[in-house]
Amino acid sequence: MVSQGDIIQVEDVKLKLLVVSRNLINENEVCIVVPLSSAFKESATHISNSFSKDLLITEQLRYLDLTTRLYKNLGSLPESEMVNVIDVVQGLFDYY
Repeated sequence: MVSQGDIIQVEDVKLKLLVVSRNLINENEVCIVVPLSSAFKESATHISNSFSKDLLITEQLRYLDLTTRLYKNLGSLPESEMVNVIDVVQGLFDYY
């Protein structure tokens, strides 16, 4: 099972992915992820991190069913960084 904050590499997916979904969801071997990419510039939704030089592209949320794909856990982000990432992801859905 993956956990919130894990960075994973998924079979047939070029980019590394950060798991942003809560562990309650991840228990079912499904998760919501954001990709890490070097193809973007840093901005309010493109966040740097301590895992790699690639940026977290928070507006590109994806849903993955891990029962149908092989994946490898590469590490995880510190809780202090995850708090910032989750705040940005939640902000994507704010309604004004």
